[in-house]
Amino acid sequence: MNRRAFLAFLALALLAACGPKGSYQNVGPEELYRALESGAVVDVRTPAEYAPGYVPVAMNLPMEEVARWTDTLPKDKPVYLYCRSGNRSRQAAEYLKKKGHTNLYHGEGGVLAMERAGYPLVR
Repeated sequence: MNRRAFLAFLALALLAACGPKGSYQNVGPEELYRALESGAVVDVRTPAEYAPGYVPVAMNLPMEEVARWTDTLPKDKPVYLYCRSGNRSRQAAEYLKKKGHTNLYHGEGGVLAMERAGYPLVR
């Protein structure tokens, strides 16, 4: 009986671990700029990095404080995340995904890709 109970517990634990935890999609600069009015745009860089240039309508919520601002994001609208190169915004997307957010978009390549593609930043 102990073996059967252990196997049942193990199966339940595996199913729980594989359950939905949220998701995110990678998007390029074009898609991010097309979506500016349809969702929240979050720049996860530091305030010092944000000030010289940011995406129009973006709010600055630094990656270092993600645990503090996670619950302030809308769950009924898309949330677009970006940073300088895409590394921190991917980390933020992963964190938010684990917290159950499902309507997330990660700006691949970050501000560097946006500038290369010719998209404007607020300066």
